[in-house]
Amino acid sequence: MIKTIKEYSVFHYTNGTTRINVYFSDDTWDYYTDLDSTRAILLLDILRNEKPVKWTEGAKTLWAGREPVGEGEKKSIFG
Repeated sequence: MIKTIKEYSVFHYTNGTTRINVYFSDDTWDYYTDLDSTRAILLLDILRNEKPVKWTEGAKTLWAGREPVGEGEKKSIFG
C-alpha cells in the first residue's frame, strides 16, 4: 500500500544513530531506525525539500514524485 507522508520527526541518539518517524495522512505512522548519518541526511533532505513524499508500506520505501531534469530549486525573493 502506498501512503502520503504529512509530517516527520527526528531523534538522534548518543550512540550516533538516528531514528526518523513518518506520519501519514491516514493518521498512522512508521519509522526508520538505526540510520547512519549518511542515510539519515539523504532521507531528511527528501522530507524537507520534496512534495509530495510517498511511502510504500512493507518495503519501507520513501520516495518523491517525478520532476523534470535540471529543474533546480526556486529562489526565494529574500535571497
